[in-house]
Amino acid sequence: MSADHRVKIVNLLARQQPADIVGLPESQWVDFKSAGPKGPYDLSLEAKKYELAKDVAAFANAGGGLLVCGFKATRRSTDLHEAVVRPMPFAKRLINTERYKGIINEYVRPLIDVEFHWYDDPAQPELGYLVIDVQALPESGRWALVTKTLSDKEGLVKGGIAVPIRHGDQTEYLPPDEVYRLLNSGLRGEPSLEVDLAVASGSAVGMEIVEETIDALVRKRRRELLACLPAEERASRRHGDDFGLLGSKGRAAEELARLGALPASLPEILSRDLRSPQQYREEVDEYLVRCRPGILPVLAQAVALQRTPLTLQVVNNSEAMLHQVEVIMAVEGGYHVIVDAPASAPDLGRLPWPEPPIPYGEKNPLATSVFPGQLPAPGGYRPGRWPSPAPVLPTWVDSEDGLVITFPPVDVRARATVHLPPITLYSPRGSEAAASCRWTATCTNLSGREKKVLGIPVEQLQVTIPAGPEDVEPVVE
Repeated sequence: MSADHRVKIVNLLARQQPADIVGLPESQWVDFKSAGPKGPYDLSLEAKKYELAKDVAAFANAGGGLLVCGFKATRRSTDLHEAVVRPMPFAKRLINTERYKGIINEYVRPLIDVEFHWYDDPAQPELGYLVIDVQALPESGRWALVTKTLSDKEGLVKGGIAVPIRHGDQTEYLPPDEVYRLLNSGLRGEPSLEVDLAVASGSAVGMEIVEETIDALVRKRRRELLACLPAEERASRRHGDDFGLLGSKGRAAEELARLGALPASLPEILSRDLRSPQQYREEVDEYLVRCRPGILPVLAQAVALQRTPLTLQVVNNSEAMLHQVEVIMAVEGGYHVIVDAPASAPDLGRLPWPEPPIPYGEKNPLATSVFPGQLPAPGGYRPGRWPSPAPVLPTWVDSEDGLVITFPPVDVRARATVHLPPITLYSPRGSEAAASCRWTATCTNLSGREKKVLGIPVEQLQVTIPAGPEDVEPVVE
């Protein structure tokens, strides 16, 4: 589940649609809590006090998150994560937010920014759901500690500390060796890595390209290729679809007529195209069938390159100079990236089609029509427009597991900001209002690793072919 689902869950509760939350999984940012007779956290029990403090600290140590109370979640044998199976609304009188705040302030250090929101159930207004919104601690304030530990008898032990952290849909604890290292670093006064990643300009691009647009581009390309036929031969004979078909009897008659008209001179024979117009049309149709699967990704590339590229910036919040800060970003939601855009945006009406069949009238028995029928793959723009030496560009891996982008390392002065190389981030299948990106940052002169989540705004586009002349370019709305 992406960070955007936090907003989705809150919106569903605000619109009184709790049933639509059934099926949503727990994640890095969301934990569902069922409610007992005394509410989701029975503060008369020491173990429940610890659970509340532990859950809040775990989200604060990760990227923040929501504790959504009033839903039963379980993991079936076929599921990877626990998911909501039913709503369990409870009475509002069971919630005492002041006591909740008191427990959190007593048991967690440093103080955590927590907000409480109540949402009524549509069928039972006296019942509802509680959302505890936990904000992430800044890197300079980490780590959040629970100042007591839980004994085997579910009692609280004074003097112990625990450092919980949300990992996936589970809460884990910082290992003792890591706690020891952090304590030693603090005693030695070693500065910590304190960086943020933010959007400096531009946005990601999400677009919707309907099949009718692809059909229109194929028809346009077909008309262009058939323009070399004699005027009386350009009209295709149709048989159930857009491609011209000719029966075997008709083809045999046409071939006999052509053979009867062949000149006797061999040099003249070799200089003429021995294909019939119908054979050329079939070559064109075969070519377009092969090309069609590649039209969507190439058109999406061309549309994305019309927009302002996305530029991210690294923000150094510390007093130390950071050397060779490397940012690695994992993007969810079926996105692709172009790291080296051409000098000018491609013409939407002139896509880079593969080599077509040899035009009618230019083929002789010694010539062959070889055409790959495959358009360039996403990310294929490498125009070499940069002066020498070429800049260091981001690298990426685009697989079924998602898109991972590695930016070249940069130096960042204390309390300064450095822009990363611009990229074009786009989704050819549409997307939500924001792209969720998990990123990590490291540097060479400080230990530690920054891990956070960034929401990148998405510009939503629709690509269509307007009604009217058939040779117009696609329109982006």
